Amino acid sequence: MVMKNLRFMGMVLALVVGHWGNAEEKAAQPVKVLILSGQNNHHWQRTTGLLEEILKPCPLFETRTLFSPASGAAASAWMDWDPHFDQYDVILNNYYGDNWPESVRSGFIEYVRHGGTVLNIHAANNAFNGWNEYEQMVGLLWRSHSDGWGMRLNDQDEKLMLPPGEGPGAGHGGLHDWVIQTRDADNPIFMGLPARWLHAHDELYHGQRGPARNINLLATAYSSRESGGTGFHEPQIWWIPFGQGKVLTFLPGHIWPGQRDDSAFRCVGFQTVLIRSLEWLATGQVTYPVPDDFPTSESTSVRAPQ
Repeated sequence: MVMKNLRFMGMVLALVVGHWGNAEEKAAQPVKVLILSGQNNHHWQRTTGLLEEILKPCPLFETRTLFSPASGAAASAWMDWDPHFDQYDVILNNYYGDNWPESVRSGFIEYVRHGGTVLNIHAANNAFNGWNEYEQMVGLLWRSHSDGWGMRLNDQDEKLMLPPGEGPGAGHGGLHDWVIQTRDADNPIFMGLPARWLHAHDELYHGQRGPARNINLLATAYSSRESGGTGFHEPQIWWIPFGQGKVLTFLPGHIWPGQRDDSAFRCVGFQTVLIRSLEWLATGQVTYPVPDDFPTSESTSVRAPQ
């Protein structure tokens, strides 16, 4: 009986060790990120290159970039374009352009619905006007004031919902430095970060519109009237559950064609929160540390080109 018990305990121990070994091996695997680009009203070639520059040196990620057919391309050019979303842990969407073919749209919906994750950066929330599932995933998009609900916070941190037709539609003021304020300090992305930090020389979106349902608000920024804004705190980073998946919208990250200044992408706060957002989407946790040169509420922090 003693020998049988010892053999049984040995089998249990082997199973436990094997389980933890597999878990550690899985945890050690890099997160597979697909940067999706190819069309945008912004300088997508530069922004895509800067995203690669941020992510590829990071050992957390295994990064691939995929470009769509060119704007106005013939239907035949789209026939063989298949992003194979299900091969990736998270999609970093830097696309705003022609509508995707139905097969790609269906694949995207199924990917998220069955547990896939997406980070839409800046003008990716402008895309696909009228695609119902996409608009549900994003929640607040670049739309007119009549195209859905708006959301803002006042100085008392009260959430104000604007019905369709009331208040401004999507817009932005001039490029300037502005403070990003944490609205969910319990989310792993923002744990350990300053509650307020100064983001460098970027475009501050305001008046976003859409279904505005199931929004988990992570960060806002005060859109000052002096900069051409609304005088309210505007959503800048949020996420929405869709089926078993998650879609996070990340509004900072602007570079126009012809714009020389790229400090918005070289902002240490921007880079840190972007990396932590991707890790959280893919794994549910954040291990990427807060760097010593993270910006403060009074001072930006911008890294030199690598």
